[in-house]
Amino acid sequence: MTGENLSPQAFKILENVVFLKKTPLFSSMRTHDLRAVAAVVEELTFEPGEEVVREGDVGDALFLIKEGNIRIAKKVGENNSVDLAEIGEGECFGDMAVFDAELRSASAFAKGRTVVLRLDGEDLIDVIVECPYIAIEFLKMFVKRLRKANEAAENLTKKTTERTRTQVGAKPSER
Repeated sequence: MTGENLSPQAFKILENVVFLKKTPLFSSMRTHDLRAVAAVVEELTFEPGEEVVREGDVGDALFLIKEGNIRIAKKVGENNSVDLAEIGEGECFGDMAVFDAELRSASAFAKGRTVVLRLDGEDLIDVIVECPYIAIEFLKMFVKRLRKANEAAENLTKKTTERTRTQVGAKPSER
């Protein structure tokens, strides 16, 4: 069968199977199983700066970046935010809220024109039940993120400790 004989929907599913197979999360899945996933994802396009998910909203889906980059940001106070990460093609976000049934912990914004695949939370759970080894890939991803967060916390602690030592050694008028 050539691409000319495929319906647009069948071609899009095939295209998404190829993409999913290249992602760390789904690379170990069999093509047959990937077809089932590719059939239920929704492809969405976002323009630069457009919000993909909002901190505090109900998290009901996982997003995989097909093209472009996403900036993850967390509110700090009323009108400020801090960038937590920038992620790119093949990476995912939105998974925490799907697994723990909590509200979204951060917002996600398109850095440029960005295409994502949205996988509904219930469909994601079905995928894990059908292909439990995907859970191992999620664990690897979570551990990698946790190590990165631990490193950031350690660096912040060092900076705070250094700043405190500097201030303790300073004269009261210099503090």
